[in-house]
Amino acid sequence: MNLAVLKEAELVMPTDKESALAAETGRQIASIINGAEIVRAHFGPKGAATVDLPIAAVRLLLDILEQMARGNAVTLMPVHAELTTQQAADLLNVSRTHLVQLLDEEKIPHRKVGTHRRVRAEDVLTYRRETERARRKALDELTDLDEELGLQ
Repeated sequence: MNLAVLKEAELVMPTDKESALAAETGRQIASIINGAEIVRAHFGPKGAATVDLPIAAVRLLLDILEQMARGNAVTLMPVHAELTTQQAADLLNVSRTHLVQLLDEEKIPHRKVGTHRRVRAEDVLTYRRETERARRKALDELTDLDEELGLQ
């Protein structure tokens, strides 16, 4: 899952060195969090600063490191954030025109601010999950039909 803090700045892809470091760091962190509710981390020269991190934040960090290890750029976005139509389209990996059509068909809730439409990130992510769920169901039905007909 890619997360996003939608800023105007371009996404920066991790270098090969950063991807390798992310993979190693992710493995190290994953090996120490078994059943933990918090993780104590030491930062700075010789661990000068110590902080306790909630396990949910550590899991999020692991997701980020996994994506970086795969060479993906990662950004963060609060689910209550309002997106422009272009940002929402980018999140769905569709054209802005297609997204506007989805809004017009009321498949994704939105509101207008002057002449501009705003879409909640949570609504876009809900639409994406529902679409993916429907896609998987259709593929499962096709697989079952193939097996019934002996096409596999």
